[in-house]
Amino acid sequence: MKPAVLAELRRRVGRRARITVLGDRWVLSSRTGVQQVHPDVEALVGALVAGRLVDRSDPLAGGGAGHGRTLEDLVRPGAPPADAAALVRAMLADAG
Repeated sequence: MKPAVLAELRRRVGRRARITVLGDRWVLSSRTGVQQVHPDVEALVGALVAGRLVDRSDPLAGGGAGHGRTLEDLVRPGAPPADAAALVRAMLADAG
């Protein structure tokens, strides 16, 4: 799931920044070369929102499995599987 979430975050950020994963750490690199290392994807999403590097109202993000569900709903035991786009949508909605 991590590669799919990484791809979705990269799609949303576009050329505004670069996102990589090194082990369990998520690295956000600005266009000027400044790097921020985040311990988990939730911290990375918080930094993306705080830095206004991602549009939380992405018109291409609508629809699909998990649309409109909260992160808590998606990760609770017994919840139906969610795709990467649904997870990213929920994390962005929870951030900020």
